[in-house]
Amino acid sequence: MANTSADNAFFERLLSNSESIDFKKLFKVFLSRWYWIIGSLGLFGVLCFLYLKFAVPQFVASVTVKYLEKQSELDEFSSSKPTYIFNSATTDYLTEKFNVRSQEVVENALYKLNNPFTFFRVKDFRKIDVYPSKPLDLEVISFDPDTYENGVFSITENLGLVYRLEEREVTLPLRLGAIVTVPGLSFKIKEISTAKGYEFDFVHNEIARQAENFIGRIGMEEVEEAMPVMNMSFRHHSAAFTKDFLEKLIEAYREFDLRQKQKSSDLTIKFINDQLGIYSDSLKVAARDLELFKKQNQVLDISSSANEITGKLRELEQEKQKLEIQRAYISILEKSLGTTFEPVNYLSVGLDAGSDGILISLLERFNELITKRKDLLLKYSPNAQAVKNIDEELNKFRTQILDNISLQKQKIGGMDKIMTSSISTFQKRFNQIPGLEKNYLYLQSNFEVNKNIYSLLLNKEIESSIVRAGMLPSFVVITRPDIDKVSPKSIQIIILAIFFGLSFGIGSILLARFTNGKFTEIGNVEAHPKVTLLGVVQHFPEKVTNTSKDLNLLLSDRSIFTESLSSIRTKLSFAGSNLEKREGKSGKQLLITSEKSGEGKSFVTINLALSLTKTGKKVIVIGADLRKSKLHHYFDDRNKNGLSEYLQEKEKDINVTIRHSSVPNLDYIVSGIPPFNPGELLQTPLFEELLKYCRQNYDYVLLDTAPAGLVADNIPLLTTSDHVLFIIRWLYSEKDSYRLAGQLADDYNVKDVKIIINDFYADALHTSITSGSGYSSGYNQYRYDYSYRDNGYYTEKPRNLIKRIFNLR
Repeated sequence: MANTSADNAFFERLLSNSESIDFKKLFKVFLSRWYWIIGSLGLFGVLCFLYLKFAVPQFVASVTVKYLEKQSELDEFSSSKPTYIFNSATTDYLTEKFNVRSQEVVENALYKLNNPFTFFRVKDFRKIDVYPSKPLDLEVISFDPDTYENGVFSITENLGLVYRLEEREVTLPLRLGAIVTVPGLSFKIKEISTAKGYEFDFVHNEIARQAENFIGRIGMEEVEEAMPVMNMSFRHHSAAFTKDFLEKLIEAYREFDLRQKQKSSDLTIKFINDQLGIYSDSLKVAARDLELFKKQNQVLDISSSANEITGKLRELEQEKQKLEIQRAYISILEKSLGTTFEPVNYLSVGLDAGSDGILISLLERFNELITKRKDLLLKYSPNAQAVKNIDEELNKFRTQILDNISLQKQKIGGMDKIMTSSISTFQKRFNQIPGLEKNYLYLQSNFEVNKNIYSLLLNKEIESSIVRAGMLPSFVVITRPDIDKVSPKSIQIIILAIFFGLSFGIGSILLARFTNGKFTEIGNVEAHPKVTLLGVVQHFPEKVTNTSKDLNLLLSDRSIFTESLSSIRTKLSFAGSNLEKREGKSGKQLLITSEKSGEGKSFVTINLALSLTKTGKKVIVIGADLRKSKLHHYFDDRNKNGLSEYLQEKEKDINVTIRHSSVPNLDYIVSGIPPFNPGELLQTPLFEELLKYCRQNYDYVLLDTAPAGLVADNIPLLTTSDHVLFIIRWLYSEKDSYRLAGQLADDYNVKDVKIIINDFYADALHTSITSGSGYSSGYNQYRYDYSYRDNGYYTEKPRNLIKRIFNLR
């Protein structure tokens, strides 16, 4: 229970000291650099405009095609289906994307489109495809792709024609009926449809190269998995061309698909026609011989026994001829099986259900495996294990089919021997018939056999032709061409430009805060117990010249800069000394230092001295920075016979060393020529006597010393001064420069180090965006922020409009 209470107390303290983001302060940070955000929006707005102006648009035309299950209108009368018909159980239709993108189909579509030249309008540093408009109607006379150099033709504003190559230009005639000839290309100008003042470029479209370019722009994607519906699309920069080409592509694909289907029927019809030619000649010879025999012998009839024998012979001869046809079919089937992985269209090589049921079932299973293999190749490589397993099974079936074909050949051979033996038997019986009747019956039988075979082949030829004529494409287009502009999409680009503009502007503000390594956190200066914030010196609105002119300009009005120094002066007047023992009513000694050069020590020293003199105090300023002092510039002094010469006893008259300024009650001692041992000189007894003299004759002694973060010259003076003033310059000093003040207090036992923030100006960009009870120096934070709301107490010079808009000082 005790542990629980302790944990609760710990978390309460943790939460009480935690800081959270104050969104009101965060909004002020962004508002302080609103012009960054506006500028960023303007930049991205210009980029957006230029992109929309010059970007080449891209259009996509698409249609939806559905693959059918029947190949012709006669399929419903047939009990079997061809092996290449698509159905819901296979995904053969997915392989059709390769047919659509084939070179043959795309080239055929381009031939149908009949667009030998592409014209571009030259305007605003860009080229615009003007299809279907044609400034010139041109007819290609000849074209040789091997010698054509693929140059660009240009129609000038003065109706001139120029042929441009990389290295040269050729001027060509541009008039009606003219024949233009360049290496590899010749064309005739049939019509001129442009006028002066317009400039066009055009190029010749080589079908083969254009087809290679278009193949990658053709899309063929499955609408839904395992459904034979595909989305066919084409992408191009011209909307009209995109639509027209897609329509021609569908026509070319339909023709290609029909040609592929009709190849099977064409093979069958060719085989039948070859056989018809053979039996047509045999039939003509048999008919002529029979007619001649009848005329010569005047034979009208024969006996019934002879008719019976000849009838049997005729049937046997006819069956033998059928066996020969079957033998030819079997040979074609064996050749078509081959060693490749392509389906065998067994219906087109003469086998039917009456030939051999086992062989047909093997062929059906073989084609199913071929289809399955093609499906696997869509996902895997040919070396994948699944494909190899299919290949092994296919080889087994191929072996079984070849074995069955061998059995078929043996079967046909056996039947042929039986037929030959039977024919021989009947011929022996026929030879017993008297000679005249025998010859007649022989001729009659030969004629009937050829006639029946010819009639059978003719019927097959008609049947195959009907099937071929009734074939349909494997697909049907079920939607109209839909054209969509895919890029650039104006609304999306504008939204993105606004988004990136805001992001870039806000990101720049946050980046500026994140990468700022300079001092901005005034609330952190009093984190050390021996360090206090004495005050904030506001930004001086005028240009500092570091000359005597500044003495008359500084603190000459009731500006916020003057009042900030008056506030520091007042705090110094009531601040207790760091010294425990002081010399009677001697003046106060103030040591002014900083971390590095350029933080405004001399500037603050002079202004603080001027502010003290306004209250009637007698002040002396000593240039104790013997290395790189700037104090003498404010008095237009040549920096000779100064502190360094006095400490080196080169100048022993203190009245020469101490000089009077043009400001009443303000005297000064310049640093003099830099010596080689500045640190040692500041520790001499002579310098201590000088300081004692100054404290006895002046109310305030201000020591403008070297930066404590760079050299240790002023370290001995830290413990002998009433007040140590540490200068930090706003947005100039290092981020953690205030820590040096605490380090000096600890290392040299200084009771109190007072920090003065110099050159401060309100800038919400660098203010804290967190809120929490742990924020230190809340009153001072409020004080320097509130001081800008003068409510008429200050005579601040009004800033011009530009400075007020952009918060410039």
